[in-house]
Amino acid sequence: MRRTKIVATLGPASEDKTVIRKMMEAGLNVVRLNCSHGSYEQYKKIVHNVRVLEKETGKSVSILMDLQGPKIRFGNLKDDKLLVHRGDLLTLSTKDEKNSLYVPYSPLPRIVKKGQLLLIDDGQVRTKIVSIKGHRIKIQVLNAGIIRSKKGINVPEAKLERSQFLGTKDLKDLEFGLKTLKVDAVAVSFVETAEEMQQVRKAIQKWTKRSVQLIAKIERPKALKNLEAITESADALMVARGDLAIETEPEMVPLYQRKIINLARKMGKPVIVATQMLQSMVESPVATRAEISDAATAIFESADAFMLSNESAVGTYPVQAVRTLARVARATEQALLKEHPYLEGKVETEDERLALNACVLAHQLNAKGILLVTEAGFTAKTVLKYRPSATVFSFTSSADIAKALNFLWGANEIRLSKETEPETLLQILKKNKEVQSGDKIVFIQLKDKRSQLVILEV
Repeated sequence: MRRTKIVATLGPASEDKTVIRKMMEAGLNVVRLNCSHGSYEQYKKIVHNVRVLEKETGKSVSILMDLQGPKIRFGNLKDDKLLVHRGDLLTLSTKDEKNSLYVPYSPLPRIVKKGQLLLIDDGQVRTKIVSIKGHRIKIQVLNAGIIRSKKGINVPEAKLERSQFLGTKDLKDLEFGLKTLKVDAVAVSFVETAEEMQQVRKAIQKWTKRSVQLIAKIERPKALKNLEAITESADALMVARGDLAIETEPEMVPLYQRKIINLARKMGKPVIVATQMLQSMVESPVATRAEISDAATAIFESADAFMLSNESAVGTYPVQAVRTLARVARATEQALLKEHPYLEGKVETEDERLALNACVLAHQLNAKGILLVTEAGFTAKTVLKYRPSATVFSFTSSADIAKALNFLWGANEIRLSKETEPETLLQILKKNKEVQSGDKIVFIQLKDKRSQLVILEV
């Protein structure tokens, strides 16, 4: 069994039903739709294929919509890309005109200065601002590379104007995602405060009453300063290492990653590690040893999930990339859980004490697993916070909660059922051949005035 979840961005390389099926078989848990790229028709095709495959395979896959947020990006370029060389002089324009690269962000010439670095595509292409005249900015290329349509622009020394956190595009995408696609989660890009998270949550509540997970992407220095408040306001966090490396310092990202994961785990929130997990697999069928170690490190640090971007959206080997992460997860978890069959975190409430005791009992009894019923996801999150080596059999009556738990480490195969009696649930597991006569099961229920912890035998 693999417990660490895999999020994969789908795009031109992976939108077809056949490829998605293979990715699901390889271990895909969550599909990401990147609103910075793609079209509504493409999103509809992807979601339709995923939902059809869910019915055909019986596997549950969540849909995550990742909002573009207040980031500066190129518009569409001629031939969608431009090869540049060191020393090249280019003109950026906030108006779509000939002989320039279109950047649809009118304040840009006002917020940058001559001599500042202007970084493209997470710093893959580095340039320096030579001059600013009206709506045009002249830059000099510092290293060879490729500039592509819709890729991001960072000017670390400049301060972006944030008069409106949710822009027109974000609101349009959000409405489409919630009403038409019925996405299960929304990721908020470039968030800086808990108030901005609440702004997005209020917008979500305007368009749906469903339980939609709200994920805060941590990629700005100010977000790090407000990390605790943002974590409190979010349902989950994402360590967005690409922009975080540019907005801070690359050598600090591993330290920030550990800090974010530790806080998320302390507060019982899932956390996703993202950006360049297996970047070499965009073009290679095999990951580098450094990438394998990076993925394993995320598991050692207690990340709930890791995410593929270009590797699965436009890369040549999307299925192999998912399969590689699944293999890394299984091998790392096997070693980790053998050494630590459960984690003894800080216990602050009676519910947490019961949850930790369930993990300890399951290990001491060599139980087949831990059985729980969760109405809003609280019980599952509380138990899995302690990372038990025992299988956790989770039942819920809500399809929305089942999708929400798909981001959580160890929440495998959430089962939908209106039944709540443990004996009935054991019979369901026995019928599915997940348990057999004689197996010991630890049953936990966390509910006002009805919390209990009992040992059952099948």
